[in-house]
Amino acid sequence: MKKYWKFTSIIAVIVLSIGMFYVNSAMSATQYPKFVINKKSGDAEEIKSLVLGGSYHEGLSMSYVNTNLQITSDGSDNRNGSSIIESVKGNPPPMIQELQEKYRNFMRGKGQSVVSFFENNNLLAYAEVKNKTNPFKTRDFKFAISILDKDDGTTSSFSIKVPDSSVVEQIFVEDVQMVDNELKMITHNTTRENGQYTNEKHIYSFDISTGKIISNETILSIQEHQGNAYIYAELLQTTHNKANENLIFIKTQDKMNQEEESDRIDETNRELVSYNLKTKEKETIELTESLNESQINFFDGSTIYFSKLRGQNLVVTPYSIEKDQVDNEFSIQLSNEISYAEPPIIIAKDGKLYVTTHVTNLKTKAIITVVDLKTRDTIYQGEVIRKGSPENAEQFQLYIYGMDIE
Repeated sequence: MKKYWKFTSIIAVIVLSIGMFYVNSAMSATQYPKFVINKKSGDAEEIKSLVLGGSYHEGLSMSYVNTNLQITSDGSDNRNGSSIIESVKGNPPPMIQELQEKYRNFMRGKGQSVVSFFENNNLLAYAEVKNKTNPFKTRDFKFAISILDKDDGTTSSFSIKVPDSSVVEQIFVEDVQMVDNELKMITHNTTRENGQYTNEKHIYSFDISTGKIISNETILSIQEHQGNAYIYAELLQTTHNKANENLIFIKTQDKMNQEEESDRIDETNRELVSYNLKTKEKETIELTESLNESQINFFDGSTIYFSKLRGQNLVVTPYSIEKDQVDNEFSIQLSNEISYAEPPIIIAKDGKLYVTTHVTNLKTKAIITVVDLKTRDTIYQGEVIRKGSPENAEQFQLYIYGMDIE
């Protein structure tokens, strides 16, 4: 009888815990207002595929803890998890959610980083780096790769030790591509030899039919510190679910100037390095003075988009890497009421440029603009507003940190 009493008590505790979880979730959900995208001009169909990620807070505190929101043309959704399962799983990006729905078995156990996936009409590929620590080695890095054949539904997986991993301190995936039936994994490697740290950009090629590594190319190798200068490189953002033969790296040199009260960091040099995965050709793109002063926003596989704030306008300059020339710049009016300090988020996809600013509060509204890149016409403009906001509402701020086009 005693064991049944214990079993009943355990069940009661579980039921009570689940009940308290949902009660607390419901109570906390009411604390966050709803946000909508209000059309100002154009066709609302243009933002049907747009997804914004934002964080919200109220009052004078700048804490954004547990206030993640997802905003679409249908409204906003509190992404902190409405169930225990969702809380454990987290809130993956829309691209990952779609893959999980279509390829449930393949996606089981996979990470939620969009840069680790490649998809075309024939296959879905996933690549990650695993690190296993043991008593004899501080690090044991391995590539873990899985390929789903969409035609017959079969999955092939293989694991390969990272070459020269004895000197690797850190390694993570930045992109995955498929070129001529070879899987290309673009990684950032941090190595340490004789106390000197070096940041490297690598491209590892794999034969997916044999599960073997074909080549390991070091595209960039940069010592972290050179005197009072700090040099780093980053892969320019592009559309993750699109095949790209070209990569663009931004190499930046920051110089630290020591002053009496504080240190000041000045950007002293910036250059672009392009690399073609098919031809393996690498070249440096020379930037004009005007482009060097602009923000480097996005790369759609053939065109780099630069932008510069000029009052309430965003001046966009396309640069074609195929033609190696600058196209005519064009302006996008954001708002007549706001002076912007932070560059907007920009994504180019399917012949359209999507632009969104960051902040909605009592005085400011985040602006969403869609431009037809062929005609340069603004085909949609809207603003993110708080739904049903009372006139005497206290201070609040919605900060939009990300945008995705499904």
